[in-house]
Amino acid sequence: MRSGPVAEDAVEKPERQLGVAGVLVVGAVLLALTALTYLLHRLPHGAWSLPVALLIAGAKGLLIALFYMHLREQRASNGLVLLTAVVFVAVLLAVCMLEVRTRFRPTIPPGPFPVESLPGALVDPRSARPPEPAGPPEP
Repeated sequence: MRSGPVAEDAVEKPERQLGVAGVLVVGAVLLALTALTYLLHRLPHGAWSLPVALLIAGAKGLLIALFYMHLREQRASNGLVLLTAVVFVAVLLAVCMLEVRTRFRPTIPPGPFPVESLPGALVDPRSARPPEPAGPPEP
């Protein structure tokens, strides 16, 4: 049998394996991050809610990938795959957030039909009613 870089790449490193105490510590950290997520969702922090939630979720995902999926024990090629996936997800999230932030408010074109607000929409005084069409004066 041949041993080379490919066979060595798939071998786990026993000196980097986590013991029972390590597994319990990582589990406690994951539980603490979950509790933090629950407690923070009750606080009003406006525009910071999404970045904070994504940061906590990313930390939990990284802990799970490193310790419970044993990526910490593998060679760097598996870490490169994980890093590539994280970069692609970050790019997709950034593009989605930029697209939502650059949308403009839909307008209602003037016309002879009455304008009714959508259920649950806030009333905007500028678009309450369209101007009446001009016609011949009545005698």
